[in-house]
Amino acid sequence: MNALTDLLCPACNQGHLVPQVGEYSTVLPDGERMTVPKVEFDACDRCGETAISLASSLKVEAYVAEQIELLSSAELIRIREAFKVDQAEMSEILGLDGKTYLRWEKGHQIPSRSMGYNLRMLAEFPTAFAWLRARSWRSRRSCAPNRSAPAPIEVASPLIPEGDGAITPPVETDKDLPQAEQRPEETKHAL
Repeated sequence: MNALTDLLCPACNQGHLVPQVGEYSTVLPDGERMTVPKVEFDACDRCGETAISLASSLKVEAYVAEQIELLSSAELIRIREAFKVDQAEMSEILGLDGKTYLRWEKGHQIPSRSMGYNLRMLAEFPTAFAWLRARSWRSRRSCAPNRSAPAPIEVASPLIPEGDGAITPPVETDKDLPQAEQRPEETKHAL
C-alpha cells in the first residue's frame, strides 16, 4: 500500500481510499443528479464512498455551471457593474437579501437557473432593469393597462422581425383572409 491508499475511509473506517479517474456523480441545486466525465477522485474499496480534491471539485462545478447555464462570478460582476450599482443595491433591486448578490459574486452561493435567465434578460434590455429599479409597477393606480407602454404581443400570433431587429405581430388585412372570411365593406371603415 502507498500513502494514498493507506488512508482509511472516513465513512466506514474499514476500507481504504483508492485514487480513480472516471465519471463522478453530483447532486444539482434542484436535487437532480449529473454525471461529470473524467474526474479524479478517491473511492473506498469497501463501501464505495467517494471524496474529491479541491481541484476536482472546481472542475465539477465548472462543468455543472456550463451544462445548466449558470452565470459565472465574472458575468455577475460584469452585469452589476454595467448598471453602476454596488452589490447591496443590486440585491435590493432584485428583491433579494442584502448580501445575496455579494455571495453570488464570491461563489459562496449560486443563483438559480431562472435567476440567471432573468439577469441575462436585464443585461440585454437595460430599460427592463430601469423599470425594475424604479419599481414602476407601483405608480399604477388601477388595473388598467399602461397606455404609454407598447401593447403586449399575443403569444399565439406568429412574430415577424422588422428591419431594425424589433419583433412585432403581423397586421391582419383582408388580403390575408380567405375570400369567404373577408369583412363587409362597412366593417372595414369602422376599424
